[in-house]
Amino acid sequence: MKKTLIALAAVAATGAAFAQSSVTLYGLIDMSIANVKQGGQSLTSMANEGQASNRLGFRGVEDLGGGMSATFVLEGGLSPDAGTPGGLNFLRQSTLGLRGGFGEVRIGRDYTPTFWNHSVYTAFGTNGLGNSVQTLGATSGANALLGSGTSTAVRADNSISYFTPNISGFQGQLMVGLKESTSNNTANEYTGVRLTYNKGPLSASLATASEGSAVNQTENYKRTNLGATYDFGVAKVFFFHVRGEFIDRKQKQTAVGVTAPVGPGTAKFSYLKASYNAAATAAGLGLDDATHVTLGYDYPLSKRTVVYGVWSRVSNDGVGAFTVAYGNGPSTAAGVTPGGNSSGYAIGIRHSF
Repeated sequence: MKKTLIALAAVAATGAAFAQSSVTLYGLIDMSIANVKQGGQSLTSMANEGQASNRLGFRGVEDLGGGMSATFVLEGGLSPDAGTPGGLNFLRQSTLGLRGGFGEVRIGRDYTPTFWNHSVYTAFGTNGLGNSVQTLGATSGANALLGSGTSTAVRADNSISYFTPNISGFQGQLMVGLKESTSNNTANEYTGVRLTYNKGPLSASLATASEGSAVNQTENYKRTNLGATYDFGVAKVFFFHVRGEFIDRKQKQTAVGVTAPVGPGTAKFSYLKASYNAAATAAGLGLDDATHVTLGYDYPLSKRTVVYGVWSRVSNDGVGAFTVAYGNGPSTAAGVTPGGNSSGYAIGIRHSF
């Protein structure tokens, strides 16, 4: 009782501060049972992130007066299939910022402008068997990035971002990632911009960036992408296109998709085509033309809980060796035979809080 009274007295004494600031605990857990077939083998296993990234985070805002606020986000990944927090760090996002009528300035580890379009403007985003980066060397695996060895395909450390105010649906972002090293390794260097438009049923975005390299410091990886969605009510259509270049190696990917309410849930479809030039194919990284087709269905049990099913297939050409495996999910001992196929399905559940 004494502790309760002391706590209540402390809250009463600092009521103004509590009224002007807040901290939110949030998270998401996504687990699935998935089967992958490739290289003549089949493996069924439990996998994380069959549809969305597992996370645990803290988000805070303090009203500083005069229309200005201080903000922070600390977000870490989770591995619920084994109950391990992955050392709980905040590698997913770790930022501190100020926002007001001028827009927002944010510093720390944050998502890059060029990554967002991969996630927002494709039907299956960047998670699971149907993720949009599986056939794109620029953001898959260890971020081989056509051999450039960058670390900014998804997020940039030591970054400074400026977000403009939203003006009639338009908003811009500029990010600079500092390498913070006197060595020639420029892997964390990043300079990118993104312009978005969101109004009514239409959403569109164009982003471009120059990303440093740990392999060849005289050449940066250059990436430009364009995405759009239009919601017709009876269906939402997706379009996404990306081009990447490193030295003489070039890549491009085009994706189209659709989501539509069917019965109590939502049906999804995605078709992606990835292409690489001769120099990229000759680099010995398993890069070549490929197509990636995915079907899925989401069935909501509530606003926060969804069960889902996904089927996906990657068909490789030439020396291509892309697979449908993802994250720490199912991956057979045998890799894909160059020019071969990889397919899989998953049944899972997602809960956010």
